[in-house]
Amino acid sequence: MADGQAGRLARLAMSVVALSTLLVVSNSVELSHQAHAADLPARQPLIGTARTDPPSTRQLAEQRAASLHQAARLVQTAAQQSRLQDHRSGETEQANAIQAEVDRLNNLTEFAWPTNGGVSSGFGMRKHPILGYVRLHNGADIGGACGNPIYAAQSGTVTKAGYSSSSGNNIRIDHSTINGKRVETAYLHMSKLAVRNGQRVNKGDIIGYVGTTGLSTACHLHLALYEDGSGSDPLDYLQRS
Repeated sequence: MADGQAGRLARLAMSVVALSTLLVVSNSVELSHQAHAADLPARQPLIGTARTDPPSTRQLAEQRAASLHQAARLVQTAAQQSRLQDHRSGETEQANAIQAEVDRLNNLTEFAWPTNGGVSSGFGMRKHPILGYVRLHNGADIGGACGNPIYAAQSGTVTKAGYSSSSGNNIRIDHSTINGKRVETAYLHMSKLAVRNGQRVNKGDIIGYVGTTGLSTACHLHLALYEDGSGSDPLDYLQRS
């Protein structure tokens, strides 16, 4: 928007310079004619016609001042139209931003499926395949092919991107408040990360790739979801495309 306004103002300035130059040239021509007329012998007026004297310097100055005043009014009108256009453009951008936010809010509860494949193990109590005792499986195991891309289930901000001995390469995304609850998702056992801590991501962005790092027996994505910090079933939010 600033570049467009600068361009319009530059064109207005060029128009004023061109008009002023034209007026100066016109004034010089008039003064030259007046001086030339003063050097010539006086002509006898034709019978029945009145003698016309060349305009005086004062008259030429008044004419030039009137022309400049008119040019100034034209420039002022053009500048006002330019500011009005910029204002309308700004209003359009604000309206588009508001509509985008409305669309985002309407789609917050619609989480995208994070990677190819089905659910091999859901949320709930189970015997851990490595530790050998029963405990809460705090998430859903999805997919099974190492190297498959993993997508952000919903837009948000990456609050963790690193490695731990149990989760392997893992990412956590904060999705802010959804239906009155703070919602986060976590993606575990990745082979490689594709985002960094603090990065803003959109739903559907690639954030990493399926792997089997950490406490894992095979390639898969462990997707966890947290509501106000407590584990919850991510399948309540996910929608298959």
